[in-house]
Amino acid sequence: MLYGVGIGLTREHLTLEATRVIEKVDEVIVPGKMAYDIVKDIREPRVVEFPMGGSEEIVKNLAKEIASRANEEIAFCCIGDPVFYSTFHHLVEELKKIKPNAEIRIIPGISSISAALALTETFISNSAMISTPNFDEAEVAVILKVKNPREAERKLRDMGFREFFLLERMFMDGEAFYDKMPEKSSYFSVLVARR
Repeated sequence: MLYGVGIGLTREHLTLEATRVIEKVDEVIVPGKMAYDIVKDIREPRVVEFPMGGSEEIVKNLAKEIASRANEEIAFCCIGDPVFYSTFHHLVEELKKIKPNAEIRIIPGISSISAALALTETFISNSAMISTPNFDEAEVAVILKVKNPREAERKLRDMGFREFFLLERMFMDGEAFYDKMPEKSSYFSVLVARR
């Protein structure tokens, strides 16, 4: 199994779940010195450098290696959170090309987005936009507090989104996951849409 482990931006950002995974796996891999410094006191990781703009072959070779180690658990630790602009995404894509049924588990971490909002004492209580400078080309939409999922799906379809997932009451009693949108859902719902 390959874990993508979010380790935040400092040692203090490590979650209990991230620490448990780092301690139990067969090997820990980090993408450079910053990640190494966060993880080293828990476990000595292997450093694999991914140079900006020149890491394609490194990712492919690492994916081949991980595919060949099917009976092992490997943690790839990411600065911030593995789902936000991380090398882990590219590693998973390459691994799935080699081994489509590869087991992947993502352990979320404190992202630069959360850290920036906290440091600036910025609270989100209404709509917000989180994007790269190419915000008009968004590939993913995340909608919080979706009480009318079908209505949200219709609006997102008009914007070019084609895949929809609703997560209702995550980590609570009554947790549910939908890929067909119900008419209504709980206040504790998150809709993820992909183009």
